[in-house]
Order: sequence, then C-alpha cells, then structure tokens
Amino acid sequence: MNRSCLTKTYFLLAAALVALLPFSCSKDPAGTSGHPVEFSLDHSSTKGQTPITTLAALAAQDFSVSAWYTPEGMTFEADDAHPVAYIRNHRFGYIKASGEDNSYANHAWQGVNRANNNSLSANPVYWPLDGTLSFFCYAPYRANAAAATPPDPDERDIVLEAPVTDDGILSRLPGYLPGSPLIRVTPMLSAASQADFLCAPALLDVDRADVAGEIPLDFSKHRMTQVTFAFNETGFTYPTGVLAEGQEAAIRVLGITVKGVVGSKYLYFTKTPSRVDCAWSDAVSPADPSGSDLPLADYRILGANGELKTVAAANVPERNAGNDNHNVVNTDKGRLFLLPQTLPATAKLEVNYAIVEKHGVPLVTEIVTCDLPVASLTSWPEGKVVRYLLTLNIPERGVVSMTASEYDWEDSGYVHGEEDLMY
Repeated sequence: MNRSCLTKTYFLLAAALVALLPFSCSKDPAGTSGHPVEFSLDHSSTKGQTPITTLAALAAQDFSVSAWYTPEGMTFEADDAHPVAYIRNHRFGYIKASGEDNSYANHAWQGVNRANNNSLSANPVYWPLDGTLSFFCYAPYRANAAAATPPDPDERDIVLEAPVTDDGILSRLPGYLPGSPLIRVTPMLSAASQADFLCAPALLDVDRADVAGEIPLDFSKHRMTQVTFAFNETGFTYPTGVLAEGQEAAIRVLGITVKGVVGSKYLYFTKTPSRVDCAWSDAVSPADPSGSDLPLADYRILGANGELKTVAAANVPERNAGNDNHNVVNTDKGRLFLLPQTLPATAKLEVNYAIVEKHGVPLVTEIVTCDLPVASLTSWPEGKVVRYLLTLNIPERGVVSMTASEYDWEDSGYVHGEEDLMY
C-alpha cells in the first residue's frame, strides 16, 4: 500500500542544554533558550481509564508532546510559514519533589525519561530563542508512536503520523487543521491491554514571552467509548433430570466477544472560527487512506481464572418481586475502551457462559450470539459509557432480551474492583 502521502521527514530536538544544529532554511529556529517547556494540568480536567483518573496516576503514565516551530511574526496556519517539526513524541511527566503530596496540582510537567525501574529523571525540552511553538499532545505516552521504521507487523495501539498533504484525503477531513499530525488509534484486542486514549486540543502559536508560568493543557475529554455489560437471569429452576427437582441454577459468564466493529480510526486536529478541538474520521481508512472502508476487529473480555461473573452459595442474590435485579460485570477486566462509531449492521455480541448450580458447580456451557446494533442504540458516542443488559434464560439456554443504554462517563474517584457488584 502506498502511504507516501502520510509520510514526512522530521527533525528531532536533542533534549539537553545544547543549541540546535544549524539548518539551511532561514525559517528554522536559530537555537534554544535556557527556559524549558512546561505544562500545567488541572486535577478536575484530567480523565482516563484507571490508572489515569488522577494527575498522580497520569504522572505514572506520562503523555506525549509534539511541537512545530513557526518563525517570529508568522502563524502556524500561514501559507508561507511552513512550520518546522521542533520535537516529536517527547515524553512529558511530573517529577514529584521529596515530601510532596500526591495532588500534582499547579505544578510544572516537563520532559522526562523513565527508566526500567520506573524512576523518572528530567529530560526537558527548551524553548527556541524566537518565534512560537504549536503543541499537539496525547496520553498515554507510547515510545514507538512515531517510529521512523514501523514494526512489522504493526501492532501499535497509538501511532503519530505526519500532517496530511494529499488533496483527496484533505477533502474527507472536515475542519482539518492544516499542517497538524494525524493520530491513528487501534485499541488492543484484549480488554486487559486497552487504554483510555486522551488527546488535548492543539495549542497554537504559543510565544514563550507571553507565557506566565506553565502552559495550561486540557485533557478534559474522553475520546473513546466505554462499553460495559450486565446480565439478568430467568427460569431459575433447571429441568428435572440434571438437578434435583426444584433446585435453582444460575449463570456464570466466562467470556464476552464484541465482533465486527470498527477497530482502527484516525483522530485529527480541527479548527473552526469558534474553537480548536479534535475529531474522529469516518471517511479516511487507516488501512487504506485512499478509501473509506474502516477496518473491523473482534474484542474479547476474559475474567480472572476464566470467570467474569461467579455465583457461589455465599452470594446467590435474593430475587426481588419484579425479578429484575441482576449482576453487572464491573471489574477492570469487564469493560472495553473502543472507538466511537456507527455500529456496522453485521456487528455481533457473543457471550460464553456456564449454567451452574447454586454452589458454582458447572452443569453445561453455552454460547449465544446477538446482533450488536439494537433499536435503542445504533452508535457509540464519544466520551460516553454504553451498557448492554442481557437477560439469559436458564432452561431455554438462550437470550430473552438485550437492551443498551447510554450514560455519562463519571470516573472521578471511581475504583475498579475485582469483585462483581450488584447493579
């Protein structure tokens, strides 16, 4: 596949107190100052999957910063500016001072190195002597996101790609900020390996002389959709001959597979007269940028020891009068972080479960498959939680119903637990 339209040569900044090597172009920066680039983040505006629901956790994950240099008196979008890539995919984090608490509020986040033992050391990036920088930032940081030679096979979940220059591609990116990079996001197939991808709106034409302290960086939006599952059961008395007459059975969910949904998309930076932000592309395929057929993937959730929801004698729930209480799969292995999308008509949900007697002894295993788009929800919105509720019939070994609901993504202070919780 020819992807030359998405490639470009970049210059990397040596992160040390040294001047940049001279460039032949007069619009390149002449050298670096002694002032490091630093960001500030507000506690309430940082979101993400555990472990990045707090700034302290984000400090352990770090975020990526790329910056383009524009000469004095020009802007990033000026036709004749031709911004120069000043840094690309530099790791930024927070180095806590001795005795400092874990609030990380109103402190400077700067370039860092992270050693194999997870310890941090400073690796600052310094402002140019003149001109401005425009910043493009995402989290969590990926060391190989901007690799000059992509791995083969390319199994990276976050990839930083060059600005778009192809007119055909540009025409299919509404509101695209000319000269800005693309970020290809491909969620890992296993729920346990996924990350909640965050991306801040671009910061354009920042002049060091105009910065009072650190540059405020906004990670206030979830860019993904969180997909969760819950289960109800009916027909609790198993047919005579397998269990003693009248003995109750229950469901143990072993695995969940979301099949045939969009598995890779571009997030791109946008600018309108009123705002700077980001948007997901539905018209440019990462598999073939000349086309719009987005690649599909299957995503699997497996619980600890092969169990997502376990019924044992100690926690068989009391059935309420309406028989509508159910258990939610609410562990850190029971949720997916997937791409916002209009669900393909052929997308499916597959549930592997065991019918067990009340002490948890398996009687039989079953696999049921349902259409993923349902009347109440045909798309996954960005920054929302989508919860599917399946009611499984024990004697009939099938699905009675499946509904989907959309919720606000509230994660401040939320702690993922390993145990099942009642919904």
